[in-house]
Amino acid sequence: LNPACEVETSGYQLEGEELKSTIEGVDIVLDCTDNFPTRFEVNRCCVETETPLVTGAAIRLEGQIMNYQPGVQGPCYQCLYTQVYENAETCEMEGVLGPVVGVIGTMQALQTLLILTGQGEPMIGRLLLFDAASMEWQGVKLPKNPHCPVCGE
Repeated sequence: LNPACEVETSGYQLEGEELKSTIEGVDIVLDCTDNFPTRFEVNRCCVETETPLVTGAAIRLEGQIMNYQPGVQGPCYQCLYTQVYENAETCEMEGVLGPVVGVIGTMQALQTLLILTGQGEPMIGRLLLFDAASMEWQGVKLPKNPHCPVCGE
């Protein structure tokens, strides 16, 4: 796409102000983490810094993807959940099929390219669910939660 494009990855754990300051300096964030507390923290930092976020998750034979776009009346990741799931199922406990992670990662990459290039229409206000057992996709409209502790009024 662009030979001057720079991609930065982090091979170590970022949290708190270090995470927020790292996010402030980028054009878009892809959240590929494997637990709710980290996803919620990445989401919060993206909302606070007005940085676009493409988040994906997979467990067992299921996956999901959604976007947060600052300046658009769509929801953030926290809008999906009314409570924090500290004891939620994890891939370590439940397992995940590798190709499911690949499918979700590919969709995250596609959404990221749509956002960065302005081509097509990125998913705003929708959650896309993938069920590998039935090979079906389901799109769910997701309204912004006005009482969301992260992006609500």
